[in-house]
Amino acid sequence: MTETDTSKTGSAFDVELLGRITGRPIQTVADLIDLEEHLTSEPGDPNAPRWCFRGQPQVYGNLTPSFQRQFQREAIGAAEIIERRLVEAFREHYGQLGDRSREMPHPPRIDDRFTLRCLSVMQHYEIPTRLLDWSSSFWTSVYFACASHERDEAEFWFYDRRIFDSQVNSLDYSSLLSDSMNPAEEPQILGARSECLVLELDPKITPRMVEQDAHHTVATDVFSDHAPLLYQRRREFHEMWADAEPAFQRRKIDGACKGKALQFLAEEKNITASTIFPDVVGLGRFLRWQFDSLRTMLL
Repeated sequence: MTETDTSKTGSAFDVELLGRITGRPIQTVADLIDLEEHLTSEPGDPNAPRWCFRGQPQVYGNLTPSFQRQFQREAIGAAEIIERRLVEAFREHYGQLGDRSREMPHPPRIDDRFTLRCLSVMQHYEIPTRLLDWSSSFWTSVYFACASHERDEAEFWFYDRRIFDSQVNSLDYSSLLSDSMNPAEEPQILGARSECLVLELDPKITPRMVEQDAHHTVATDVFSDHAPLLYQRRREFHEMWADAEPAFQRRKIDGACKGKALQFLAEEKNITASTIFPDVVGLGRFLRWQFDSLRTMLL
């Protein structure tokens, strides 16, 4: 898939702007180590960037959530109905799950006052949603970039979470960043088409989110590409912090680097599917990765 192929992923990020935020390609594990060291700040620096990362195993040229990729065209009204029905069905069946782990939230924490938190739990069970996953762990995100589509180039996106400082201070949206057991009722942003916003959602509500040091971005429009929205946040941020490191960036990872990166992660960082996904799904993914690695080595 090329960077301007929009047949499966919705509208692509403007090619000129995409080039503006895309840095030198990553071809080796050493390049990854260099990038991680470059982005690491001195401990205790109050003005240091707060980087978060997203690895995508193919080059899409945009940041569209998995839910959007299920549609062949932008049927927004139909998509909103499907999303609402999925949420309703999930709540009904989730409340009846007998094998839900103790670490998973109780049903009242994802009721109709907390639809975004419900979407976060649905994402945990690998149901497509409008949420986009990010991690504050550089190497966890490298894993997601490299763990599939082994011959394809990958994308590695990252932004400085300070671009959302205005949300932190907002009475309207700060509740989306609360990990409280009794959070305030969420703002009604889904389907708000009058203003296309992107916000952070960080409830730390599932074991995977905690293990992966993860949060989401969410847009008011179900079919939004988050890339141009984050780029606009970057522009606003640099009006105040003109000398700061560019607050929203992208790199490509060469397909030939993926296998070596996964081996480095397993041996040096103890990052595998079984550590990233602390459940039986993670064990299955880890064993499938081992199967593919051994097959490649022996056959």
